[in-house]
Amino acid sequence: MTVSCGNDNETLTDNGIKPPTSAEFNQVRNDALKGITQTNTFNAEDGIDFTSKGGVHFTIYPNSIWLNGVLVTGAVTLDFVELYKRGDMLVVNKPLMGTAGDGLTKGPMVTGGQFYVNVTKNTQQLEAYYQMTVPEANTGELNPGMSFWTGEENEDGDMVWNEAAKNVDQVAGGGVYGGDACYEVFGSHFGWINIDILYSLPDPKTQVWVKVPDGYDNKNCSVYVVYKDNPGALAYMDVWDPNKKMFTEHYGLAPIGFNFYVVFVSAQNDGKFIYAYKDVTIEENKIITFETSDLKVIDISDLIALINNLP
Repeated sequence: MTVSCGNDNETLTDNGIKPPTSAEFNQVRNDALKGITQTNTFNAEDGIDFTSKGGVHFTIYPNSIWLNGVLVTGAVTLDFVELYKRGDMLVVNKPLMGTAGDGLTKGPMVTGGQFYVNVTKNTQQLEAYYQMTVPEANTGELNPGMSFWTGEENEDGDMVWNEAAKNVDQVAGGGVYGGDACYEVFGSHFGWINIDILYSLPDPKTQVWVKVPDGYDNKNCSVYVVYKDNPGALAYMDVWDPNKKMFTEHYGLAPIGFNFYVVFVSAQNDGKFIYAYKDVTIEENKIITFETSDLKVIDISDLIALINNLP
């Protein structure tokens, strides 16, 4: 049951949860991203030798930062974000869905680490070559199949990952190879980058639909897929059908008989998250339904821990 409260467009559920505006939903995720962004100011001519909170060694060599072909001097700013686990990815809306070999089909991925890397001077975008050493311990055993991906946000703010190179290739924007208990990354692409490999899922597959409570759509909530026993994978339902009022994905990639968690996420207007999750086994053309009574309010740190600790 729901009750109207004041504004005709404002609906409160029995548990006191109100569907947020798209701006409120975006704000809580943007705040989460700001909270994990590591910032460092340095002189461009000196370069930088920076070690992140996750133990990533990030290097730009002296006299190797430029703007429009001219070497830059003076104070510049490095912004650095690192994500290794599904809970951290979820709260900032950075799931792992990559374009397959045909350049069109999107499939889930497993990460060796995803990062936001940028260097600016007075908000101007700069250019540079950089090197990163990423400990394999951050995501488990070294996977020699990992490659270098770049991410771009679409008009809805969702991330789409594209493979740039399978080896060291500065022209393609970067490359990655396995080192001594680490991934060695060489790059020139500023923005979102990823050490990744497409997740191989068994056949046969089917399409899955997710029905969300009234008042929610692709502007004020998201639906994610958490694979069991794989903390470095987070997929999402990237298609909203306005007629059915349900989420799904483009290509029917859910393996029949597969068991995973489906997670609903939205926001409360006090800066907290709203969530619900279900442990599901996939059947052909399965419909998963979230009711308003399933929804709960949670702090960001608790949501991260909950998703990271799902078995």
